[in-house]
Amino acid sequence: MQTMPMSTEANREVCSIISTNLRTLIRENGLTQRKLADQLGIAPATMNDYCSGRRAPQATFLVELRKLYGINIDDFLTTTTHTTVSSQRSQAAQDSASQSLREVYGKYCGPYYTYYMDTSKFKGRDTLSPAMALMYGILYIYEDPASVGGIRYSCAAVLGIQAREEADRMMRVFRSSTSPEEVLNEIENTHSSRAYYGSFELSQEHAFLNLRHAGTDRALAILHRVDSNKDQYVGGIATINSVSKGRERMPVIQFFGTSRHRITMSAEDIQHALLLNYPSVIVDAEIDEILRVIRTLYIENDDARNAFSQDQKRAVVRSVLERAVRRNLSRNAFRYAKISEEDDDTWYHAIKASAETED
Repeated sequence: MQTMPMSTEANREVCSIISTNLRTLIRENGLTQRKLADQLGIAPATMNDYCSGRRAPQATFLVELRKLYGINIDDFLTTTTHTTVSSQRSQAAQDSASQSLREVYGKYCGPYYTYYMDTSKFKGRDTLSPAMALMYGILYIYEDPASVGGIRYSCAAVLGIQAREEADRMMRVFRSSTSPEEVLNEIENTHSSRAYYGSFELSQEHAFLNLRHAGTDRALAILHRVDSNKDQYVGGIATINSVSKGRERMPVIQFFGTSRHRITMSAEDIQHALLLNYPSVIVDAEIDEILRVIRTLYIENDDARNAFSQDQKRAVVRSVLERAVRRNLSRNAFRYAKISEEDDDTWYHAIKASAETED
């Protein structure tokens, strides 16, 4: 039986479909026309003709292409909406990457208590007791249901809670919620004046929470030692840079504790755990100076002992002591706020003890 030759118009249509599919395959597999030509053993000029639709490839070309990339030849010749095996593999790779991302980030999702100190008072003039100065909050980390173009993790927080009981009530609501949307709606509808929203990102050793509050505050919290081998991250201590709340809104850096469990320690003990930067100082030179002044004024030098009144001697000793304290504080206390591994371990054991109490 004699076959009818393909019309010129039909031939142009097939060439157009094949050229489109070839360019798609090249793009999906990160190839170039020359590289694909080398793989199939044809001249680059011939590949260019196929990709531009100037002529249709031979059957042997399509057979070799199927061997290498698993194409369906019928689909490749007739439709540009086909799904090649390579694109299926690409989707499988994306699915695998998404699953891996969820395994890494998933252990951090969920609600946490937060603990930090009131920063509304001026530095050096804060006389609040630990029970009055300790502030609470709830932090929520979640896979963002609104993300487009890939998985993204976000966080939301309600900060500035003064009563532990209120934080407990809020935690019960968050834990009983069945989806991120439900938690976010609760925050927006009930706690919007104290709400922070932002992103959650991981590096090898740290977690970064970039938070924003109603256009008036930005907060960057950095958690240390988050590369946990456990199924769930239970919490840790972060440094946080934000704006203080009070009569004057001043930039502030402080420590910020997080825990999945309600910390059962007293306010005094929590404060102690959050005040990490106690100065470790060597005061030998200062002691020698103070002792020299005391010996001069009270013991060894009769002229000095008799020349100064008790109030004058007291003022001299006080001046020497204040100068020694200021010198040591300026050298040690206010240079930086750093979370050591020992600090993080101490906080972890506090969380662990609290979890055992809850159980």
